[in-house]
Amino acid sequence: MNVDPAIRLKQIRQLVRNNNKSIMGEDYIICQIYKESRFKQFAGKNKHNAKGLMQMQRNAVRQVFKYRQQKIKGRMTTDKETNEAFANADTFYKSDKIFDEKENIKIGTEYLQYWIDKEATIEEAYRGTDEAYYSVIKPCAEKLAKDPDNIQILMEGIGR
Repeated sequence: MNVDPAIRLKQIRQLVRNNNKSIMGEDYIICQIYKESRFKQFAGKNKHNAKGLMQMQRNAVRQVFKYRQQKIKGRMTTDKETNEAFANADTFYKSDKIFDEKENIKIGTEYLQYWIDKEATIEEAYRGTDEAYYSVIKPCAEKLAKDPDNIQILMEGIGR
């Protein structure tokens, strides 16, 4: 079933608005999602290790689960706690939950927030994930902020 790209942009915007776990603006997240998956919920399924809208990889999911524990405990995790966090992350990563759009956005934006917390700026945070993305995402997000329903901005700024 094909959805009109402009309608899909509105759906993604609402999902991001409700599930963004980072300080990043929704236009940045929307551009990131479009770059990663072209808004395809099941992107990467049975093809490669990056999964879902935000193309989450196993090690990134593990990092989020470990970081959650560190934030809860207010300290670095022990080896046992890290192993438990990794086991829970692996269960999530191997399940269909990774393709749930809400969950994928939550974990993807938590991963971005991990890098933001670790670095001084958003630009530096992107160096922790993929610096080249920032050079594409930033101008696209700035344009999208001025015209939030314009799918052409994504198609021209990031590609089809």
